[in-house]
Amino acid sequence: MPDILSSAPDDPSGALVDQVMAVAHLPPTASVAVIGHHTLPLLLALMRRGCECVRSLRPDTVAPDGEAADLAWIVDVASEDELCEALQAARRRTGASGRVIVEGTECVCRTGLAAIRDRAASAGFVVVSFDHRAGRLVFRPAGSRPQAR
Repeated sequence: MPDILSSAPDDPSGALVDQVMAVAHLPPTASVAVIGHHTLPLLLALMRRGCECVRSLRPDTVAPDGEAADLAWIVDVASEDELCEALQAARRRTGASGRVIVEGTECVCRTGLAAIRDRAASAGFVVVSFDHRAGRLVFRPAGSRPQAR
């Protein structure tokens, strides 16, 4: 499986960002919060692709702002506790209609994608889609209506 963190800076076309935005069904100008430890390459790729509002959050640090985001993209968390913190931060940021994407290949959960799904359910999310090949899960808030395509 490709390592998203090492491939992002060498991806001038923004293919990874394009994939994530497509799977989230969001326009390139969407507001995105990237949650994790090594987020700079992804922030830069998002800005190159036209995201108007991009921010980086660490799961183990309180964020100074509370701006809403259309997408919270969780990458590179160091533990299951950090995943839970990241999911709570994502819940606060995305509100009732945003999307949350978790890069499962970068998550240290002992039981993989099933553990991520369970942690997300505890945070009030339901699975919208998943990509086994990329190890990526997409969630929406449990009470929200699915987006029309």
